[in-house]
Amino acid sequence: MTDFNTNNTEDSVDIADLLQVILDNVKFIVIMTISIAVLSALYISTVERTYIATSLVKSSSKVGSTGESSASGLAGLLGIQASSTLSPTNTDIDSTMAIMYSRPFIEEFIIDHGLMSTIFENDWDKESKTWKGEEPSIIDGYEAIKKSIKITLDPIAWTRRQVGFAIIQVAWRDKETPAYIVNNLVKDINTFLSVQMIEESEQSISFLDDQFTKTNVLSVRESLSKLKTEQLRNMMLANSSKDFALTVIDDALPPEFPTSPKRLQFVIIATALGFFASIILIFFKDAVLPIFKRLRFSL
Repeated sequence: MTDFNTNNTEDSVDIADLLQVILDNVKFIVIMTISIAVLSALYISTVERTYIATSLVKSSSKVGSTGESSASGLAGLLGIQASSTLSPTNTDIDSTMAIMYSRPFIEEFIIDHGLMSTIFENDWDKESKTWKGEEPSIIDGYEAIKKSIKITLDPIAWTRRQVGFAIIQVAWRDKETPAYIVNNLVKDINTFLSVQMIEESEQSISFLDDQFTKTNVLSVRESLSKLKTEQLRNMMLANSSKDFALTVIDDALPPEFPTSPKRLQFVIIATALGFFASIILIFFKDAVLPIFKRLRFSL
């Protein structure tokens, strides 16, 4: 019983000693904690903020085939798309996103929207509207835009080759630019692919007309006429459809708050770490250093 009371007394003394050490060094703890809080606040204020704009899109479900077998077989021999609607290679969401992410498309996008001065705003003189030094290359602009774009595909629909959804995100230094880029990327990819389809259909029609004049076989002429009709339908859909490849479900809006850095969270965590670090330093100074001083090392 006496031993038990003695142990409790020793534990109480140890805890009291620890608390006394903290109280004796409270000034150091306060100064160190405040210093780290101020330094962390100064540091995080210099870190550039990042705003992310997000848009949800889905593939336009226009893939299908209504061509008869004879016309389809002839189209295969001639190398022409026999579907009465659009080619799957041009409307699958993964193919569309690959084109959106490609260098030729992004470079054309930058030029069309005059984004070079926005991308390299620190090198651009707004008053004289000239570059302060050497003009950045379009490849540098492509790399900057590419790094800011993140595309997330619906994995289930993608693996099953179904009409799926995609999330397009753009991260930028201000609020307005990422929303502008996201929304116009979708508009431009629809325009780009519709123009591409029209050009391909025009070439196919020209080729079909040429083949029509070269044959007198009635069945072949009928198949050629059906193929031409299908190409005309493709042109009609490409011309009339605003959402040719992608349909916007939720367009991007300028983000209200930055995604990173989380300044308040960073300062709070840094302050807490500073507080605990100051306590550890105190115990190290009062408990560990005296032990090292008493040790004698011999070589």
